[in-house]
Amino acid sequence: MSNSAWRWAALAGGALAACFSNGITGTVWGAWLAPALLLAFVMTTRAWIGVLVMAGVWSVAGYIMFRGALPMPEAEYIAVSVIGGLLSAVPYALHRVAAPQLDRFTGTLVFPTAATALTFIAASGTPFGTWGNEAYTQLDFAPLAQLASVIGIWGITFLIGWCASILAALLTSPSPRPALAPVLFALCLIGVLGYGLLRQQMSFDDAPKVRVAALSNPADVTDKFFEGCNDRADLGCRSQKARGRWGKLFERSRKAAREGAKIIVWYESAAQYDKPIEEEFIAEAKAFARDNGVYLIIGAAVAPQDPNAPFENKAMAFTPEGGLAFTYHKAKPVPGEPIRAGDGVIPTLDTPHGRVGAMVCFDADFPELSRQAAARGIDILAVPSNDWPEITPLHGEMVRFRAIESGFSIVRATSNGLSIITDPIGRALKRVNSFENRGGHRDRRCPCPAGCDPLRTG
Repeated sequence: MSNSAWRWAALAGGALAACFSNGITGTVWGAWLAPALLLAFVMTTRAWIGVLVMAGVWSVAGYIMFRGALPMPEAEYIAVSVIGGLLSAVPYALHRVAAPQLDRFTGTLVFPTAATALTFIAASGTPFGTWGNEAYTQLDFAPLAQLASVIGIWGITFLIGWCASILAALLTSPSPRPALAPVLFALCLIGVLGYGLLRQQMSFDDAPKVRVAALSNPADVTDKFFEGCNDRADLGCRSQKARGRWGKLFERSRKAAREGAKIIVWYESAAQYDKPIEEEFIAEAKAFARDNGVYLIIGAAVAPQDPNAPFENKAMAFTPEGGLAFTYHKAKPVPGEPIRAGDGVIPTLDTPHGRVGAMVCFDADFPELSRQAAARGIDILAVPSNDWPEITPLHGEMVRFRAIESGFSIVRATSNGLSIITDPIGRALKRVNSFENRGGHRDRRCPCPAGCDPLRTG
């Protein structure tokens, strides 16, 4: 194959792999193969042409990989895809310009450094958090995923980029080819995988256990409590609907308590009601927790009296003594979500089963919040959540990295989407997808404070 034919073959293969390198179509192999082939194309092509092609490739790939993940009009989604494509081309441009000016080892570090810096800046400075980080495609590469316990998901991003730049150099450099970088990369990867394999041998069998229940949206509970009420001012109708809704959830929680659950987590916006009847709901939740001797963590959506005011999206924790231990407002709204954002301080509750904390859904896509939770000594993190089909199961699986990074168990109770319980090293001990198995509660047994162990499905 001629050099020209090989170059265009690399582009074609890289572009195809790019469509499977991230997002809802992401795969382990796509994340590694795409940047290697595309970088080889860029390094053998006139700089400005290569960068423009990369912007186009990643614009199209982004459109495919995140289709449906971003709830926005088509025109806006296309614009976001193009912007994402332009940003994704930046590491290729920097590598194309800088790497040839450096020695062969240092040159291989340009692309991974730029790619990692770009994803870190995007996670810190955009409302989408860590969405789009290639590390999430590597959850099935379990030994590699454990690297996040040391340096977070950024270390995985760097290794993928470093591998790409080394492979591109091997494919495009004239003899003699660079030798030091491949050797160091191989030693580094062996060390990382060895660490991951050792960490995966951790056992929590001897840790004390606590039974938990995570509610998903029952089939007979509508997504909106006010359905059937014609007027927002009709508080009588809306209150009746709200009471009926939470009554069904309390009944399912009562069943979980009878079966031995000591911590019960409701999903995001499970309790829905207008602000004037909030005290009534809180009183009932306190009574339920006291009468059943459980810790109850509830996701609640509260409609304000002013129709122009933002909603409250929060988690509330109730104790067996009948108290309201904390209220936490969702700190990271999904772009366009009409809520009042909280201060992002993760609350804690000391229990005989370990220290319990809570965040809400999208908050778990921001590692700084989970690191804060770990610094506060949390052993079990409750994450009331709600998803839609296009981001299921990806969004639910993403929380496994928060467990790996921070070393606590996670109970993610989801209205629609993937409910998942993990141990502190990110092993998914139980998954329930509401789009496949709707309704009910899921009982598990969580070690306190070490992790989770599946018990059974209720």
